[in-house]
This record gives sequence, structure tokens and C-alpha cells, in this order.
Amino acid sequence: MNDIHILFVDDEPDILRAIDRLLRKESYILHFAGSGSEALAIMAKTPMHIVVTDIKMPGMDGLSLLKQIQALYPDTVRMALSGYLQIGQLLPCINTGEIFRYVTKPTKPEDLKTSLQDATDYLKIQNDHIAHVHELHEKNEKQEQALQQHQEVEKQLRRLAIKDDVTELYNRRFLSYSMEQLFERCKRYGNDLSCIIIELDNFKQLNDLHGFPFGDVVLKEFSNRLIKLLSGTDIGFRYGGARFIVLLPNTMLEIALVLGKTILKSCQSTPFIHEGRSETITASIGAASLRQQNPKTPDSLMQIADRILAGYKLSLTQKHR
Repeated sequence: MNDIHILFVDDEPDILRAIDRLLRKESYILHFAGSGSEALAIMAKTPMHIVVTDIKMPGMDGLSLLKQIQALYPDTVRMALSGYLQIGQLLPCINTGEIFRYVTKPTKPEDLKTSLQDATDYLKIQNDHIAHVHELHEKNEKQEQALQQHQEVEKQLRRLAIKDDVTELYNRRFLSYSMEQLFERCKRYGNDLSCIIIELDNFKQLNDLHGFPFGDVVLKEFSNRLIKLLSGTDIGFRYGGARFIVLLPNTMLEIALVLGKTILKSCQSTPFIHEGRSETITASIGAASLRQQNPKTPDSLMQIADRILAGYKLSLTQKHR
């Protein structure tokens, strides 16, 4: 470590001068105080890595000073200069971590140098440990962030796998899975399953007239209206283009037709608006149910609903001729 600041505290100026002469050629930055209050004033301005204080001093003694330093500057290494008669007083402080080490007085130069070197090595180990803990903390944070990003990507991928990009309804891929599961479950337990197919009329002409952005607005707004009309067990899908499918487990055909008519009314009652352009759009429906038509397969149920939709559209065309 570079720039190790050491503060020596002793009420005897001769001892401080002797320490200065002894360590002047060392790489430490030396500071000196003649009392505990002076030491605290110095530390308030300049952080110290190591403090070495005499124990027996007038006013604030060395142990009181070291306890204050421990409370105010817990990372500072604390050492004591003590006579032989004071060693028994210091041992409990060493055992509890209040003091790193003591050096006996009169001070032997080599003992002081060795103790300061040990304190410096301890500081280096402590700083390396803190840096290592900080590095591990940063790595853990990065790993946590990477995990969260990975989970978010997986979540988005799962959403993209089953959701339609434009409408946020479930997509055609998830429709096949859901239809198969619901069909088998309802058939096994003798429950009904209804299927409604809705198609927005003249949607191609709408895109040709107003452009695809307007068509996307219609698809999104219609989907929002559709979602608000569905109950907790109903599932809405965008099959493709301007065609939508609703699966209604445990729902008879008569109830499904009521919902279908409500959807048509919702579509026609409020215009679709985008950038000052407004269009009222009609829709056509076809509906079938497991009990009513008794289809053999999930695809058959949708095919029956599709044929009814085609018949409904044909009847509308003939009606308007």
C-alpha cells in the first residue's frame, strides 16, 4: 500500500521526536499529537490508517482515545504504547478487537518497525478482502441483472409464441393447442364447448381505402372491445387477417349466440377513428357447439362454425341485393 498515514500520540515530546527520527526514512506519512483531543482534531481533517498512542496521558488517556477512534473510524488500525505494568490492562482490549497490538515502553526500534509492518500487512489484507467482497458483489449484481434479462427475454419469447403482435390476443398457433385441450376435456366430462368465428366485413377494401395503419387501429380497437365482452373462462384469438375466434368452454350454443350478437353490436355501434378518419364497420359470425353439432374432432368444430359463417355472409349479401 502507498501513502500510509500513521498518527503517534504521546504527551512526551521527546518520545515523539525519537519516533520521528526512527521512521523518517520509512515510506510512511507521519503525524504527531500531544494529547487525545489533538489526535481527534487531526483525524477529523486527515483520515489515518494507523494510530499508535501512549496509554498513560493526562486528560484523555490512551484507552479512552482508542475507544473513540474505534467508534468514529472503525477501519483505522489501533495500537498502544504501554509500560510493562499496563500490559494486563491491554490484553482484554486486544482480545475484543479494540486494539490491534501493543508495543512496550521503552520502545525498541525493531519492535515498533515490525509492529507497524504487521499493521500495514493487516491493512492490505483488509483492503484486499473489501475489494474482493466488492468485486463479488458486483459480479452477483451483474449475474442477477443477466438472469433478470434472460428471464425477461424468455418471457417475451413465450409471449411472442402465443400472442398476436398487432392485437395482443392469442395467436393461431395457441388456438390449435387450446382447442385440442378444451375439446378433449369438455368431451371427457360431458360439458359443452362453443366456438364463435367473427370476421370483419370488407376489411381489404378498408386497407385499400385508408391504408394499413388504419387497418391496424381497427384490429386493435376491435380486439379491445372483444376482450371486454369475454368472461373469465372465454378465450379470444386472432386467427388471421380480420378473422377472430372465441372459444367458450362449458357454454351452450344459445349463450354463445347471445355473445356473438353483442360483439356484432359493439363493432357497429361505435366508429373506428384514426387521424381524423372514421369508419363504421360491420362483422359476420358463425357459431357451433360440441353438443349441438356433435363434431368428432376439434378441427371439425371450427369447420362447422366456418361454414355457418360463410352461410351468414352469403345471406347478408343476398339481403343487400
